Amino acid sequence: GAKPNFRSSVMCMPRHLKLYTCSTAMKKVFSLTGSKTLVSENGDVIYSKVLSGDRKVFRLETVLDATPEEIHHILWKVEEMHQWNPSIKNIKVLKQAGPETMVTHEVSAETAGNLIGQRDFLSVRHFSRQESCIYLGGAATHLETFPPQKGFVRAEDGPTCIIIEPLADDTGRSHFTWLLNMDVKGWLPKSIVNQALPRAQVDFTRCLRRRLAEGPTQRHTNHHPPTVSRAGQTPHTHSLTHTHWS
Repeated sequence: GAKPNFRSSVMCMPRHLKLYTCSTAMKKVFSLTGSKTLVSENGDVIYSKVLSGDRKVFRLETVLDATPEEIHHILWKVEEMHQWNPSIKNIKVLKQAGPETMVTHEVSAETAGNLIGQRDFLSVRHFSRQESCIYLGGAATHLETFPPQKGFVRAEDGPTCIIIEPLADDTGRSHFTWLLNMDVKGWLPKSIVNQALPRAQVDFTRCLRRRLAEGPTQRHTNHHPPTVSRAGQTPHTHSLTHTHWS
């Protein structure tokens, strides 16, 4: 069969995936004024804000017992994510566009209590580093050669990003911020969506904590994510595996 044409997606990445600019803008949008705390458990705090179009976006903030590099190492291995996150059925890397960017297809799992139902996602993912912070971001992309799959509603990220910063206390822990902006599509009441998305953030973070507590294992160390490059440096080239953080 014909292979997907990724040129248009790859060419537009620099425009919509400048993560430092994106995260700075989203932080301004998420100024605490006007935001509402939705959830606070296990140290996780979630704020929400309504943007134009009456759609809510969510910000989770928490502290994780791992360095930014350790967290990035796990999150960038997207094709292994279903092993520790039961909400994901599978993620496939469709295309590498350099060591820091990839195009992925993700299918969510059919799990008990899933208010939204199964979705699939076609996304561009990218990471970068500014000083001591690591930024992981993604946004929906569209490919005529990879239309929505039969039996799934195609949701769209957009854009969303994770910011991982080391704590100043030199304990090896990190401040973890997840800015989630998603259109789940389908005919779902907003009340259901606005309940399900922050719950999904809490569930994901719980699973991530469990995975971090396992430490490195043989299964998880067979492949390595790319070296995180600082701005202005030439990135090292490595093979990648992929993950989804929406």
